[in-house]
Amino acid sequence: MTATIFEIDPSTDVPEDLRTDPILAAAADKLYETTQGGPRTILPGSFCYVPLSHFVPAEKLNELASRAHSTTARGQILKRRLSRKERLGQIEYIFDVGNWSPFYPAESGKKYATLLQILQYPFSHGSIHVKPDAPAGKPLIDPQFYDGEDGALDLEIQGLCAQFSQKLVNTRPLKDLIQKRVSPHAEANEEDTKEWLMENTIVDWHPVGTCAMGGKEGIEGGVVDERLRVYGVRGLRVVDASVMPLQISAHLQATVYAIAEKASQMVLEDRVANN
Repeated sequence: MTATIFEIDPSTDVPEDLRTDPILAAAADKLYETTQGGPRTILPGSFCYVPLSHFVPAEKLNELASRAHSTTARGQILKRRLSRKERLGQIEYIFDVGNWSPFYPAESGKKYATLLQILQYPFSHGSIHVKPDAPAGKPLIDPQFYDGEDGALDLEIQGLCAQFSQKLVNTRPLKDLIQKRVSPHAEANEEDTKEWLMENTIVDWHPVGTCAMGGKEGIEGGVVDERLRVYGVRGLRVVDASVMPLQISAHLQATVYAIAEKASQMVLEDRVANN
């Protein structure tokens, strides 16, 4: 995920107003208590998922897919998804007022908006290890963003998505709100944008896959089987977003509810079968 930052009309109401002005905050609290309305009930963000085929030519997508080197089941699925004209939301955009970037320092007296760009199906992947001498709860995490040949695909795709994002913000109503882009800077060229992407990529808040279903590859490809049982450990299941082998073209909450409902059914079924 990257967070592109824009300066916006300083007269715009933003959540920071309530955090910095106690009088406004008190008024908003009172309004919510009496009417269940007002600024405390507003979620000013806009969300959309877009297929890459919406703005990337088919021949370019096929060329990108041909360069994917992963031979795992996960990699092959990603490759097929990239080259097919499926209506998958492969990139998510979230626009919201406020500065969501951990890298761009806000200036006093200015107001900002953020466009988050979130790649749903990256080819590159990192690693998590627990070293014997590491402090409790301190795993060694290396996300390896854009690493290797498959990582180079992610970087190129993110660059194409960044180009499309400029069409979004140059279109009304966003165009009327935004004064200028400040991160990356407004005059950034393609090479500048590539460098900015590499320096400003972070993870989104929808973690999946750390206890993924192994599918046909079994224990070589994952942690749990098709009934969410941990390979090699009797009586242990994992029931949360970590069993999902791949990200989805949506936020996770409803899918996690579905996993929980299905898991409860399987637990009851197995209990009856074992009795």
